Amino acid sequence: MPIHRRSLLAGLLLAGIRPDRVLARAAAEAGSILGASGESTAQARGRIRLLSVGDPVYLNDLLATGERARLSAQLGDATRLLLGARTRVRIDKFLIDRGGRLVLERGAIMFDRAHDRPSGELSVTTPFGLIAARGTRFFAGPSWGKFGVYVEDGVVDVATRGGTVRLTPGFGTELTGMQAAPAAPAPWSPLRISEARSVVVGPRNTFGGGDMSPLGGGSTPPSGGGGAAPLGGGTSLNHTSGGSHPKP
Repeated sequence: MPIHRRSLLAGLLLAGIRPDRVLARAAAEAGSILGASGESTAQARGRIRLLSVGDPVYLNDLLATGERARLSAQLGDATRLLLGARTRVRIDKFLIDRGGRLVLERGAIMFDRAHDRPSGELSVTTPFGLIAARGTRFFAGPSWGKFGVYVEDGVVDVATRGGTVRLTPGFGTELTGMQAAPAAPAPWSPLRISEARSVVVGPRNTFGGGDMSPLGGGSTPPSGGGGAAPLGGGTSLNHTSGGSHPKP
Protein backbone atom coordinates (compact mmCIF):
# COMPACT_ATOMS: atom_id res chain seq x y z
CA MET A 1 0.00 0.00 0.00
CA PRO A 2 1.47 3.41 -0.89
CA ILE A 3 2.68 5.48 2.06
CA HIS A 4 0.19 8.29 1.45
CA ARG A 5 -2.73 5.82 1.50
CA ARG A 6 -1.50 4.24 4.74
CA SER A 7 -1.29 7.71 6.27
CA LEU A 8 -4.82 8.53 5.12
CA LEU A 9 -6.28 5.36 6.63
CA ALA A 10 -4.36 5.90 9.86
CA GLY A 11 -5.70 9.44 10.05
CA LEU A 12 -9.26 8.23 9.54
CA LEU A 13 -8.88 5.69 12.33
CA LEU A 14 -7.49 8.31 14.69
CA ALA A 15 -10.44 10.53 13.87
CA GLY A 16 -12.86 7.72 14.65
CA ILE A 17 -14.00 7.37 11.03
CA ARG A 18 -14.40 3.89 9.54
CA PRO A 19 -12.22 3.69 6.41
CA ASP A 20 -14.47 1.07 4.83
CA ARG A 21 -17.35 3.56 4.75
CA VAL A 22 -15.22 6.26 3.20
CA LEU A 23 -13.93 3.93 0.50
CA ALA A 24 -17.41 2.53 -0.15
CA ARG A 25 -18.82 5.98 -0.83
CA ALA A 26 -16.95 5.99 -4.11
CA ALA A 27 -19.85 3.77 -5.22
CA ALA A 28 -23.44 4.97 -5.56
CA GLU A 29 -25.55 4.46 -2.45
CA ALA A 30 -28.57 2.21 -3.05
CA GLY A 31 -30.14 2.16 0.42
CA SER A 32 -29.54 1.19 4.03
CA ILE A 33 -29.98 -1.66 6.50
CA LEU A 34 -33.31 -1.73 8.34
CA GLY A 35 -32.81 -4.84 10.44
CA ALA A 36 -30.09 -7.40 11.08
CA SER A 37 -29.99 -10.59 13.09
CA GLY A 38 -26.83 -12.68 13.17
CA GLU A 39 -23.77 -11.90 11.09
CA SER A 40 -24.24 -10.38 7.65
CA THR A 41 -21.75 -8.74 5.32
CA ALA A 42 -21.48 -6.64 2.19
CA GLN A 43 -18.67 -7.28 -0.26
CA ALA A 44 -17.51 -5.03 -3.08
CA ARG A 45 -14.20 -4.55 -4.86
CA GLY A 46 -12.53 -7.17 -2.71
CA ARG A 47 -13.56 -5.54 0.59
CA ILE A 48 -15.92 -7.05 3.14
CA ARG A 49 -17.96 -4.94 5.58
CA LEU A 50 -19.92 -6.23 8.55
CA LEU A 51 -23.46 -4.88 8.41
CA SER A 52 -25.58 -3.45 11.20
CA VAL A 53 -28.76 -1.37 11.36
CA GLY A 54 -28.34 2.01 9.67
CA ASP A 55 -25.35 1.03 7.54
CA PRO A 56 -25.55 2.10 3.89
CA VAL A 57 -25.54 -0.39 1.03
CA TYR A 58 -24.21 0.39 -2.42
CA LEU A 59 -24.59 -0.63 -6.01
CA ASN A 60 -22.56 -3.77 -6.76
CA ASP A 61 -22.59 -4.79 -3.11
CA LEU A 62 -22.86 -8.54 -2.59
CA LEU A 63 -25.04 -8.95 0.51
CA ALA A 64 -24.48 -12.20 2.36
CA THR A 65 -26.11 -13.65 5.47
CA GLY A 66 -24.57 -16.27 7.72
CA GLU A 67 -26.01 -19.33 9.42
CA ARG A 68 -29.31 -18.39 11.13
CA ALA A 69 -28.84 -14.74 10.09
CA ARG A 70 -31.55 -12.51 8.63
CA LEU A 71 -31.18 -9.13 6.93
CA SER A 72 -33.62 -6.41 5.88
CA ALA A 73 -32.59 -3.53 3.61
CA GLN A 74 -34.42 -0.52 2.27
CA LEU A 75 -33.61 0.31 -1.35
CA GLY A 76 -34.61 3.77 -2.50
CA ASP A 77 -37.71 5.33 -0.95
CA ALA A 78 -40.27 2.54 -1.05
CA THR A 79 -38.62 -0.84 -1.56
CA ARG A 80 -37.65 -3.40 1.03
CA LEU A 81 -35.53 -6.47 0.46
CA LEU A 82 -35.40 -9.27 3.04
CA LEU A 83 -32.77 -12.01 3.01
CA GLY A 84 -33.01 -15.37 4.73
CA ALA A 85 -30.12 -17.30 6.23
CA ARG A 86 -27.23 -18.39 3.99
CA THR A 87 -28.34 -16.03 1.23
CA ARG A 88 -26.18 -14.14 -1.25
CA VAL A 89 -27.66 -11.40 -3.44
CA ARG A 90 -25.91 -8.70 -5.43
CA ILE A 91 -27.38 -5.25 -6.06
CA ASP A 92 -26.43 -5.06 -9.70
CA LYS A 93 -28.51 -1.99 -10.52
CA PHE A 94 -31.06 0.09 -8.66
CA LEU A 95 -32.65 3.38 -9.66
CA ILE A 96 -35.11 5.07 -7.32
CA ASP A 97 -38.62 4.71 -8.76
CA ARG A 98 -37.18 3.25 -11.96
CA GLY A 99 -36.62 -0.40 -11.13
CA GLY A 100 -33.39 -2.31 -10.88
CA ARG A 101 -31.57 -5.60 -11.21
CA LEU A 102 -30.59 -8.09 -8.50
CA VAL A 103 -28.58 -11.29 -8.77
CA LEU A 104 -29.64 -14.00 -6.31
CA GLU A 105 -26.73 -16.42 -6.10
CA ARG A 106 -28.26 -18.62 -3.41
CA GLY A 107 -30.80 -18.60 -0.61
CA ALA A 108 -34.15 -16.85 -0.25
CA ILE A 109 -35.39 -13.29 -0.59
CA MET A 110 -38.62 -11.38 -0.24
CA PHE A 111 -39.11 -8.26 -2.33
CA ASP A 112 -41.65 -5.74 -1.06
CA ARG A 113 -42.68 -2.61 -2.91
CA ALA A 114 -45.93 -0.69 -2.59
CA HIS A 115 -48.11 -1.21 -5.64
CA ASP A 116 -49.30 2.40 -5.50
CA ARG A 117 -45.80 3.85 -5.89
CA PRO A 118 -44.30 4.55 -9.33
CA SER A 119 -41.74 1.94 -10.31
CA GLY A 120 -39.89 0.49 -13.23
CA GLU A 121 -39.32 -3.19 -13.77
CA LEU A 122 -37.21 -5.13 -11.32
CA SER A 123 -35.39 -8.22 -12.55
CA VAL A 124 -33.88 -10.93 -10.37
CA THR A 125 -31.45 -13.36 -11.95
CA THR A 126 -31.27 -16.73 -10.18
CA PRO A 127 -29.52 -20.02 -10.96
CA PHE A 128 -32.94 -21.41 -11.92
CA GLY A 129 -34.44 -18.65 -14.05
CA LEU A 130 -35.20 -14.96 -14.47
CA ILE A 131 -37.84 -13.12 -12.43
CA ALA A 132 -39.32 -9.87 -13.77
CA ALA A 133 -41.64 -7.83 -11.54
CA ARG A 134 -43.21 -4.40 -11.28
CA GLY A 135 -44.58 -2.78 -8.12
CA THR A 136 -45.06 -6.05 -6.27
CA ARG A 137 -44.42 -8.28 -3.29
CA PHE A 138 -43.01 -11.73 -3.88
CA PHE A 139 -40.93 -14.53 -2.38
CA ALA A 140 -38.18 -16.41 -4.20
CA GLY A 141 -36.16 -19.23 -2.70
CA PRO A 142 -36.15 -22.85 -1.52
CA SER A 143 -39.63 -24.21 -0.92
CA TRP A 144 -40.52 -27.85 -0.38
CA GLY A 145 -37.43 -29.22 -2.05
CA LYS A 146 -37.54 -26.96 -5.12
CA PHE A 147 -36.93 -23.32 -5.98
CA GLY A 148 -40.25 -21.54 -5.57
CA VAL A 149 -41.62 -18.13 -6.50
CA TYR A 150 -44.83 -16.87 -4.90
CA VAL A 151 -46.64 -13.57 -5.51
CA GLU A 152 -48.71 -11.78 -2.91
CA ASP A 153 -49.23 -8.52 -4.78
CA GLY A 154 -48.62 -7.40 -8.35
CA VAL A 155 -47.61 -9.40 -11.41
CA VAL A 156 -44.40 -11.41 -11.85
CA ASP A 157 -43.07 -13.14 -14.97
CA VAL A 158 -40.80 -16.14 -14.40
CA ALA A 159 -38.75 -17.30 -17.36
CA THR A 160 -36.29 -20.07 -18.16
CA ARG A 161 -34.94 -21.34 -21.46
CA GLY A 162 -37.84 -23.79 -21.41
CA GLY A 163 -40.65 -21.24 -21.16
CA THR A 164 -42.32 -18.41 -19.25
CA VAL A 165 -45.20 -18.23 -16.79
CA ARG A 166 -47.00 -15.19 -15.38
CA LEU A 167 -47.90 -15.14 -11.69
CA THR A 168 -50.74 -13.09 -10.24
CA PRO A 169 -51.59 -12.63 -6.53
CA GLY A 170 -52.02 -15.89 -4.66
CA PHE A 171 -50.17 -18.03 -7.21
CA GLY A 172 -46.71 -19.56 -7.25
CA THR A 173 -44.50 -21.69 -9.43
CA GLU A 174 -41.59 -24.11 -9.04
CA LEU A 175 -38.29 -24.21 -10.90
CA THR A 176 -35.94 -27.15 -11.25
CA GLY A 177 -33.35 -25.69 -13.61
CA MET A 178 -32.67 -23.14 -16.32
CA GLN A 179 -33.44 -25.60 -19.13
CA ALA A 180 -36.82 -26.83 -17.84
CA ALA A 181 -40.03 -24.83 -18.13
CA PRO A 182 -41.46 -23.39 -14.88
CA ALA A 183 -44.34 -25.35 -13.38
CA ALA A 184 -47.82 -24.11 -14.22
CA PRO A 185 -48.98 -21.38 -11.81
CA ALA A 186 -50.91 -22.80 -8.87
CA PRO A 187 -52.26 -21.43 -5.58
CA TRP A 188 -50.03 -22.00 -2.55
CA SER A 189 -51.53 -23.32 0.66
CA PRO A 190 -51.41 -21.24 3.86
CA LEU A 191 -48.89 -23.75 5.24
CA ARG A 192 -46.51 -23.29 2.32
CA ILE A 193 -46.88 -19.52 2.43
CA SER A 194 -46.15 -19.51 6.16
CA GLU A 195 -43.04 -21.58 5.63
CA ALA A 196 -41.84 -19.25 2.88
CA ARG A 197 -42.16 -16.37 5.33
CA SER A 198 -40.29 -18.28 8.03
CA VAL A 199 -37.33 -18.66 5.67
CA VAL A 200 -36.78 -14.90 5.59
CA VAL A 201 -37.99 -13.82 9.06
CA GLY A 202 -37.22 -16.92 11.13
CA PRO A 203 -39.43 -19.85 12.20
CA ARG A 204 -40.72 -17.96 15.24
CA ASN A 205 -41.06 -14.61 13.48
CA THR A 206 -38.41 -13.13 15.77
CA PHE A 207 -36.95 -10.91 13.09
CA GLY A 208 -38.42 -8.41 10.66
CA GLY A 209 -42.06 -8.71 11.71
CA GLY A 210 -42.63 -5.01 11.12
CA ASP A 211 -40.92 -5.23 7.75
CA MET A 212 -43.50 -7.72 6.55
CA SER A 213 -46.49 -5.39 6.52
CA PRO A 214 -47.38 -4.13 3.06
CA LEU A 215 -45.76 -0.84 2.21
CA GLY A 216 -47.74 2.31 1.77
CA GLY A 217 -50.39 1.38 4.34
CA GLY A 218 -52.25 -0.76 1.82
CA SER A 219 -54.25 -3.80 2.79
CA THR A 220 -53.33 -7.35 1.93
CA PRO A 221 -55.92 -9.22 -0.16
CA PRO A 222 -57.69 -11.87 1.90
CA SER A 223 -57.03 -15.54 1.30
CA GLY A 224 -59.56 -17.59 -0.58
CA GLY A 225 -61.75 -16.53 -3.44
CA GLY A 226 -58.74 -16.06 -5.71
CA GLY A 227 -57.03 -13.49 -3.47
CA ALA A 228 -53.51 -13.81 -2.15
CA ALA A 229 -52.94 -15.12 1.33
CA PRO A 230 -50.52 -12.86 3.19
CA LEU A 231 -46.95 -14.07 3.46
CA GLY A 232 -46.89 -15.07 7.08
CA GLY A 233 -50.24 -16.38 8.23
CA GLY A 234 -50.35 -19.58 10.25
CA THR A 235 -47.74 -21.61 12.07
CA SER A 236 -44.52 -22.65 10.40
CA LEU A 237 -43.42 -26.26 10.44
CA ASN A 238 -40.19 -25.21 8.75
CA HIS A 239 -40.39 -27.77 5.91
CA THR A 240 -38.18 -26.14 3.33
CA SER A 241 -36.57 -29.11 1.64
CA GLY A 242 -36.94 -32.82 1.23
CA GLY A 243 -39.60 -35.07 2.68
CA SER A 244 -43.25 -35.15 1.72
CA HIS A 245 -45.68 -32.26 1.97
CA PRO A 246 -49.34 -31.53 1.48
CA LYS A 247 -50.34 -30.28 -1.95
CA PRO A 248 -49.36 -26.63 -2.42
